[in-house]
Amino acid sequence: MAKFDPKLIPTEPCWYCVRVRPKQEAVTARMLRTEAEIEVFCPFIRFKRARRDGTMWVTEGMFPGYLFGRFAFAEHHRHVVSIAGVSTIVRFGEQPAIVPNAVIDELQAHVSGDDTIVISQPIEPGTEVKIVEGAYAGVRAIVSRVLPAGMRVAVLLEVLGMEREVEIATDAVLPDASHPLAPK
Repeated sequence: MAKFDPKLIPTEPCWYCVRVRPKQEAVTARMLRTEAEIEVFCPFIRFKRARRDGTMWVTEGMFPGYLFGRFAFAEHHRHVVSIAGVSTIVRFGEQPAIVPNAVIDELQAHVSGDDTIVISQPIEPGTEVKIVEGAYAGVRAIVSRVLPAGMRVAVLLEVLGMEREVEIATDAVLPDASHPLAPK
């Protein structure tokens, strides 16, 4: 570990970005809270993803491989990096990168009590969707209408060289996006 200049490090607790092993955000966050006794913020996103047998809810780290910890760096950095799952504390050169309180406050304002944001992917007329269940599974289509009660949608499909409108259960289609936070 490179030597940092203690004169440039605040003595009061600050938020730092901590790099963790892939897919270990939740476990490492729990260990940092219990073993290092520091405040941790590790936001997750929850969204529907297409699978071979339909859709399923998936929970992933909002910042895969990273979490935020609030601690007095000089006192706790060695203990933090000794926790299983922690790779390093993010630095700029030799100095640890401090995350402004306003950034953490803004992120925390958008998550629920369990640090999770549920991403809804609304289906509206004109939305390009992928059919994930039934005879047309894997086919991409355009939603032409959302039927009453929102339980079914009508989609335009090309069948035998002609466009046809077919009604499908709303649960059988997903908006055609690779990731809910990906740019459109």
